Amino acid sequence: MEAIVLATLAGTWASFIISLVVQRLVVWPFVITLLICLSAGWWYARPRLEKEWLFWLTVIGWGVFLVKLFSQMLVIDSEGIWAGGSNVWGDWAGHMGYIANWLYGSNWPPQNPWYAGIRLSYPFLFDFTSAILVKLGVSLPWSFQLPGIVFSLAIVVLLYRLSERLTKSTTAAAIAVAIFMLSGGLGFLYLVPNQRLLPVPHDGVKELTHSYEGNIQWVNFIISEMVPQRGILIGLSAALVTFTLWLEPKPRRYLLAGVVAGLTPFFHAHTFLVLSFVSGILFLLKPKRVWWYFFIPAVVLALPQFAYFLPQISGDSSEFMRWQLGWAAHVQNDNWIWFWVKNIGLMALLIPLFWIQAYFKNRKLFWLYLPFLLVFVACNLWIFQPWENDNSKLLRFWYLASAILVGWGLARIAKSGWWQKMVAALALTIITFSGAYDAGSWLDFKKNKLMLWSKSDIQLAEKVKQLTSPTAVFLTNDNHNHWVVDLAGRKILLGFRGWLWSWGINYSQREADVRLMFQGDAQTPQLLAQYGVDYVIVGPGEKSNFGADEQYYLQHYPLLLDRNSQQIFDVRTQIDSRQ
Repeated sequence: MEAIVLATLAGTWASFIISLVVQRLVVWPFVITLLICLSAGWWYARPRLEKEWLFWLTVIGWGVFLVKLFSQMLVIDSEGIWAGGSNVWGDWAGHMGYIANWLYGSNWPPQNPWYAGIRLSYPFLFDFTSAILVKLGVSLPWSFQLPGIVFSLAIVVLLYRLSERLTKSTTAAAIAVAIFMLSGGLGFLYLVPNQRLLPVPHDGVKELTHSYEGNIQWVNFIISEMVPQRGILIGLSAALVTFTLWLEPKPRRYLLAGVVAGLTPFFHAHTFLVLSFVSGILFLLKPKRVWWYFFIPAVVLALPQFAYFLPQISGDSSEFMRWQLGWAAHVQNDNWIWFWVKNIGLMALLIPLFWIQAYFKNRKLFWLYLPFLLVFVACNLWIFQPWENDNSKLLRFWYLASAILVGWGLARIAKSGWWQKMVAALALTIITFSGAYDAGSWLDFKKNKLMLWSKSDIQLAEKVKQLTSPTAVFLTNDNHNHWVVDLAGRKILLGFRGWLWSWGINYSQREADVRLMFQGDAQTPQLLAQYGVDYVIVGPGEKSNFGADEQYYLQHYPLLLDRNSQQIFDVRTQIDSRQ
């Protein structure tokens, strides 16, 4: 698994750099790098077949679940393209836009397809991996689903092996995987009749690990991040590889760890931030010269990537980092302790209990957990992005370390006797029940499916690809799954504003100008030229959200296409008789 992670990181980077130079998507560097890394990994590691039955039970059990889950997250039928869950419906539309713009839109150097004219300052390389897969012949749905299966299973395998090495227990390893993947809290109480500890929300219970009214914010990892957010899949995998390499203080291993870490920011920036913080704390706790073999390549590789991100972050720095005590406890004015108790349940008791126990029984685990505890503290003091919920991308690493710690503690209890085994099993059930309930509910495709793009959207996109330049810019409605971006691979002037805000983009002036252009203001021709708009779409969404004036465009610009209640106007030149 380590070789697959490194091969994907290095191969994607190789293809991206060459593609950037030649201004088109090329895949041969990915293929060559993949073959080299996999061959070298096989020769160096000379993997042996695992003999431990619990390892195979864990891997096969999770493998069956993950294959079933991911294989139904993007389904094409006669009606259109369906998402297999609400979070996928929300997030994969954004990722599809990046992929389509490389495949069909000639997006070099990468611009933000949802906000034409600015650089794509978002960790996008895992989406570039998917674009490479499509170019190699993989279908669009499977360009999402195949990496999802591979890297979610990589997390399972790498977390199991890391936990086993730290705890010397296969039982602890299997428990750690279950705790991390099935994260949740006290939401299962919603299913208990007449209990008053956690009142049932007025709008009912949709998920046991997510309720705004109940201030349940620690959403299960599988449904909140692993499936929909994509980048964390390879980010966590890279982090687990790095943590494993750190266990042996050898220059060669630390050098490789530095390379892995340094390649991650364009895949998942939060991973690099955590690796930097944790390595810094571990270095301060026990300074060793070997750490410089990690720090130097990590910094050299990562620095240009963060320099690339910096202009967007510094443009509204007050939104990117701010003091906020208690993370999301303020949403319902919760006490901090109660907020975390109901969000992580029994873990709130077991984490401090087993950490203290580790000081006496597993001193190495005790000190290794400390940096992750400080990550938890930092995320309860500061918000690191405009949207406070994005702190969860950092907190996941704390919970990963907590899963190993609690797995170790429960395994120690379980080996004492039969009734202790029952106690450990009950504790594990309480910890994971809410997460298992929510993750399992995603297997019901018919219940969860949501239309992402209709058949008419697909047909319109094909027409637009035929009739317009790959570099064309459209003025459209700002719905998050606009077919122009996602299926035709064209850029739009103002995309989904919820994303733009979360990326730190101040779009207020452009939003006002978009409204003027849609309404046919006297400044419209000048503004269209200023923003480089080539085509304007006027449909139901544009009319309801921006007051688009259909008659203005009919009188002033040629009509390129009129289908499915959507009219596309070519605004590069005005109608001669009206000039």
